[in-house]
Amino acid sequence: MNKFLNTINSIIKYYNINIDNGKTSAVYILLAKHIEILVFNIVSIAAIISLLNNSSHINKDCVKLVKSYINNKCDRQIKGGTSLPSDYFGVSNPAYSENNLTPDILNIDFSSGILRPQIGGGGYKKYKLTKNDEKEFITVINSIVKYYNLKISSDVIKIIIEIITENMGCLFINLKLASKPLNIDLIKKMIKLNKKFDIFK
Repeated sequence: MNKFLNTINSIIKYYNINIDNGKTSAVYILLAKHIEILVFNIVSIAAIISLLNNSSHINKDCVKLVKSYINNKCDRQIKGGTSLPSDYFGVSNPAYSENNLTPDILNIDFSSGILRPQIGGGGYKKYKLTKNDEKEFITVINSIVKYYNLKISSDVIKIIIEIITENMGCLFINLKLASKPLNIDLIKKMIKLNKKFDIFK
């Protein structure tokens, strides 16, 4: 049975992501698989750091190291800078279409002393897990920690869940930005070609 399908369903609805007709089940299963990989990789990195430090527990300091390393990759893209346009993934960008009638936002306003107004800002609200979804993540995290024969507190699990949620948000926001309905090939290509999604591989 696939884990995290309910979570995938909730996030797809939250970000209002359009899925290619007839592909919903396949898209959900693929995304659930990548979420499982994400959880395993995050907990495994924390576990390996703990084992290297001869610790029997995964502690907060160890998980914070994991958080700063992984989340920085995503944050740089979401806040601007190194993101690639959808054209890079073979998806046409409507911003460059002759049918794009968006007005010029860079008008100079001499009377107000404005050479160029601020571009962008705002962004997307972060998705929050439901209590049931959180329980499923806790169960999976505990099973991975047990596999490494380590211990973990509920406080540290909360930090791990924050890391997971932030990285899921990063992936789904990027999927939302695609200018055509979501399908298997688009998801695979985006995860394969973009280094900030290495944690999902």
